[in-house]
Amino acid sequence: MNSVLINNDQTSANYFDQANRLKQLNQLQEAVLAYHQAIDEKTNFSWYHHNLGETLAQLGQVEEAIASYKKACELNPNSPWSYYNLGELLEQQGRLPEATEAYRRAVGLNPDFYEFQQSLGKLLCQQGHFSEAISSLEKAVELEPDATSCYQYLWDAFAQQGRRTEGIAYLHKAVALTPNNGELHQQLAEALKGNNQIQEAIAAYQNVIQLHPKSAWSYYQLGMIFRDQGQYQEAIAYYRKATEYDTKSAIYYHYLGHTLSLVHHWEEAIAAYKKALELAPTAAIIYQHLGDGLSTLQHWEQAATAYRKSVDLEPHSLEAQDHLGFALSQLQRWDDAIFAYRRALDVSLSDVVYLHLGDALEKRSHVQPIEKDARTDLEDAVNCYRQALELNPNQEAISQQLNQALAQLNQASKLRNDRLKSPPKMAI
Repeated sequence: MNSVLINNDQTSANYFDQANRLKQLNQLQEAVLAYHQAIDEKTNFSWYHHNLGETLAQLGQVEEAIASYKKACELNPNSPWSYYNLGELLEQQGRLPEATEAYRRAVGLNPDFYEFQQSLGKLLCQQGHFSEAISSLEKAVELEPDATSCYQYLWDAFAQQGRRTEGIAYLHKAVALTPNNGELHQQLAEALKGNNQIQEAIAAYQNVIQLHPKSAWSYYQLGMIFRDQGQYQEAIAYYRKATEYDTKSAIYYHYLGHTLSLVHHWEEAIAAYKKALELAPTAAIIYQHLGDGLSTLQHWEQAATAYRKSVDLEPHSLEAQDHLGFALSQLQRWDDAIFAYRRALDVSLSDVVYLHLGDALEKRSHVQPIEKDARTDLEDAVNCYRQALELNPNQEAISQQLNQALAQLNQASKLRNDRLKSPPKMAI
């Protein structure tokens, strides 16, 4: 009996050695067969299942690999690497709670290996267990101070807790370890910007540019910073650089156009908006801003066309509907203007829109061919001005418009009454 067991052990060991050699030669299918043969001879040896799991994972047979690792863990619950490899595959499959538990087991068996702590901390952070994640990640960097990615995970964990300043300190350590990593400098720059450490953020973005001179995103972010600080010319210069190095990004042209409009460079702003729309033809807000530029130059027909496109794409934009109404009013297309203003009020009540609608109704009353319709427009205008005053009682301009409309309405009523009182002329 013992000789049979010895023979089986020897045979399984031979198959295992053969499988390992085949695996090293990258003959993976043949290695899988040899591992299975070893397991057939000796089913309860954990390393056979562990190595089979490794090979199946290399072949992309993930579920089969998971099953092999689980069997290895069952046979040898004291093997941290079987649990760790199992956790990696479960993580790849998006099975995060199971992967976390596997990493926990690996850490429990060998708490002094930084990769185990790092992987556990990363998944805990992804699942919102930030305090526990920080504990594991800080242990990881204690074990391996040069683990750059671990410092990045720590930044994320602290940032998620709202402890951005503490997290940024870890990003600085990551950058110090790999000073030529442009992506790390960019991550640091964006963290600093989000923490309102503006001067430090500028320096970090400039470091990115020094490493990657054609980093359009960094130029764009610098443009945003200088724009927010009111330094429009500097912002424009950075936006232009962004568009130079990335000609396919609509957002760069959009912000270039918007900042040019802030310094009243309208023709250049309009050109930038048009370029943005070539790249993003369904962007309602860019059509609106294009319309604003055209309106400023009093190109009312083109402005109305741009605003129409904007509201077609985004009917619930109060501002675009209001601006469309205003452009149409300048063209004296009172019916269309009034319709646009009413649609704006369907989106939200606004004293400004009520004022504009009142003005359009008052203007249309003067060109109504029928007296009754003219009176109705004036009455509606009065109601609009009153609604505007309810929303903004301290607006003197609205009061003036209301008083003028009431005076016109009273004058119209007086003329009508005078006509009614006058005796009809006798026919001769």
